[in-house]
Amino acid sequence: MNNVYGQFDENGKHALAAHIWGHRLRAGQHWMEYMLEFLGVLAGFDYQLGQGLPNRSGEANYRDEYRLPKRLGLRRFVFYDGREKTPDPRDQRATDEIRRQLHTHLPADRQHAEELIAQLRSLLRSFSAIEDDRSWYAKSLFPVHEEFLLWEALRKGSTKRKYVGDPAQLPLEQLDRGIEFFARNFFARGGELYYLMISAGTEGDRERRERISSKIQYLLKERNRALGDFARIVNGTWTALADDGDEQMIEGRVGWLPDPACPLYRQFAEDLDCFLDNNLDALESLELLAHLISFHIVCYIYHRAHPASDAEGHASGSCLEACRPHILVDLLGDEDGGVLRERSAAQLRRLDAWQIERARALITDKVAAWANEQADDRLLLDALKGQAENYFGGARTRAKQEYENRLHELNISYNSGDTSREGIVRGVSDAVFSALSADFRSNFLAAHSKLGRAIGLIAPHKGPRPRFVLGDTLLKTLVTANLQPGEVLGFGPMLQRLYERYGIIVGPGEANIAGLTARLRINEEYYIRNRNALLMRLKRAGLVTQYSDATALVSRL
Repeated sequence: MNNVYGQFDENGKHALAAHIWGHRLRAGQHWMEYMLEFLGVLAGFDYQLGQGLPNRSGEANYRDEYRLPKRLGLRRFVFYDGREKTPDPRDQRATDEIRRQLHTHLPADRQHAEELIAQLRSLLRSFSAIEDDRSWYAKSLFPVHEEFLLWEALRKGSTKRKYVGDPAQLPLEQLDRGIEFFARNFFARGGELYYLMISAGTEGDRERRERISSKIQYLLKERNRALGDFARIVNGTWTALADDGDEQMIEGRVGWLPDPACPLYRQFAEDLDCFLDNNLDALESLELLAHLISFHIVCYIYHRAHPASDAEGHASGSCLEACRPHILVDLLGDEDGGVLRERSAAQLRRLDAWQIERARALITDKVAAWANEQADDRLLLDALKGQAENYFGGARTRAKQEYENRLHELNISYNSGDTSREGIVRGVSDAVFSALSADFRSNFLAAHSKLGRAIGLIAPHKGPRPRFVLGDTLLKTLVTANLQPGEVLGFGPMLQRLYERYGIIVGPGEANIAGLTARLRINEEYYIRNRNALLMRLKRAGLVTQYSDATALVSRL
């Protein structure tokens, strides 16, 4: 692939979605893990953006790989207990050894020491970010300090077979054997991709790049230092026991991002820079940061799914306007009889369909280009099959058999003269899309709606007939990302800014500019009521000061 940013393996086979949205976004990644992975990568590059790019290897102080401590001691201490999903006697022994060693640091009798250790564990576990139905090694802490950053791990084979040996006979350093850190079951690269977006968006803007890096470094290292010390002591206890005090490191390489000159990345970097200049406490700042990152990912998905999306537009900057989505927000619910709700749901379905159409268009264009390279009709079908498998990889199980059957039918039809060359090209395109669409739908297509529901952009949180909304936390996030401290902006201009930057449509002005008033044929009164509903929400949240019916100013808290 030409024009990429990051580590791209030209000989590798990548999923259909990766060729459009980069390496990679997966529907299975928890929304909070986008932030956790991004912060882990940034910390692993010593809080420097723009690292890990192959064309810059050899530069002074440049890193090809990010490096993170494994922190297995901390993770075991916090998450491994009697309710463990995948119990293992090796992990039980390691946990017992950590607790036993912690006793030596406490000037108290055994009972009092046990109480202190239990309180410490309870304190640390209160910052649990992701547990769900997961094993201890896949759970995460909310990163109120750098020492809380945990990278996804996996004990190989733990779900298939039980360990039957005697862990008491093992040296302590062998208790961690078999634990891997790049299964990509949960940290699927979405956070890496966001790191690349912000890096690309700050190319040529050293001041913004350094501001973003230093603000996040301050947030993770200087805030909540006492909590960081507790976590460091716990993890260091296991490191001293199993690794002679030398913490083992995880080393990873970033994936890749398409069209690095796209101005959308600059816009994301502007948002992040503005957002980080806040006086929020660390917990709230991180919560809102997670919302901002997930919101940006959703915008990115819609941007590249737009029918007008192409390399030329991303390079020239015209894509910001040409690829603007229409996110029609419903703030009235049933108050208008569901009129806006139905139109908002239709817009969401439209954006869903764009992604499928974008994937199909990519396949159609690629197959047509490969066909133009093969002039010999006798070799055409085999050539197209080989090119498709080299570019996209093979289909899976049942889809693979259906794919092979379809190509066999095309071959018979072509040889008998019943199908033209153009028919072969269309047939192969359809066959490739059919073979890949199941994986595309199950592993990528739901990513935008899953993220949207989590952050309050899509409602209901669960259930049918979703539509676009704006939750209170997301509203606060967007205001913080768009207004500097002390800055005020009229309510109308704020709505216009939300439309221009993200495609969010609330009132009649944005609906007219977007052409929705004429296309959807909704009376303007509905948009006016929708706008007023948002104004009331902002007032209740303390984000608007209204001086008169005509004057309302938006500002941060």
